[in-house]
Amino acid sequence: GYTSLIYHASKQAGLKELIPQVSTHGKKYVYAINNRITAIFFGAPKDDFDILMDEVNEKPVIYECYPNALKRIYLGKSCSLYGVMEKGFLFNQTGWAPELVCEHTVPVVCEEKIEDIYEEIMISIEKGDCIFHKYSEDEAYQQFLRDELSERIKDFSLADLKADPRFELYFHSLLAR
Repeated sequence: GYTSLIYHASKQAGLKELIPQVSTHGKKYVYAINNRITAIFFGAPKDDFDILMDEVNEKPVIYECYPNALKRIYLGKSCSLYGVMEKGFLFNQTGWAPELVCEHTVPVVCEEKIEDIYEEIMISIEKGDCIFHKYSEDEAYQQFLRDELSERIKDFSLADLKADPRFELYFHSLLAR
């Protein structure tokens, strides 16, 4: 398994090595993902209040948190998709199974330029390589969002919520219940 390529997306092109950075987990890591398409979702800034993401049977499964979230985040955005060797990467460090981390600098094996992340994602959806759940007002979908996001919302202070325009626009109804 050590010879397999895993992926890391960055808006920075031309990197020869990936250097560990502090992210949400507070430790310096190089992050990578087995699935090429899943990795591409990290090519533009987004968070759980834009798109909820999981992997089922090694395929990314995406849920929009508000109308046209996918387009808003990714349309016209480009990134570089870096391939690195799996050797030295650790599993199950971040609480999200598809995410692998490495504590030291990793040499880049290859770089693929993704000109439009949205286009790339739409192609993968059409090919069946990615499952996409479009935002819906449907009660079951709303309940799913409420369940998924309410925990995360609790972790924010009220000031944070008021400062983020998405909460007024999209999540007010979720919060009101």
